[in-house]
Amino acid sequence: MNTVKMPRQTSVSKDNLYKLRLSRHETEGLSLRDIRCPYCGYLVERVFSDVTGHKMVHCRKCKEEYPVNLGYFRRASYQKKYDGFHFHRQHR
Repeated sequence: MNTVKMPRQTSVSKDNLYKLRLSRHETEGLSLRDIRCPYCGYLVERVFSDVTGHKMVHCRKCKEEYPVNLGYFRRASYQKKYDGFHFHRQHR
């Protein structure tokens, strides 16, 4: 069943509409990244690449609630290409 949920408020004030358009314009060059639950791996939130700081997160799947430092959950590639070989970061 694919139904689209409509917002409860049917009209948006001109001031809020301006803020929404300005926000969309500001995010045009940014990329999105996924924040996944560290317990079950469920997608908890999608944030833009310029987001920093801490956020309280609630996982809808495993029902855990925990603070997240968004800097720790940046997606980083640990592969380094050197002379045609791939070196992987060793986990200790």
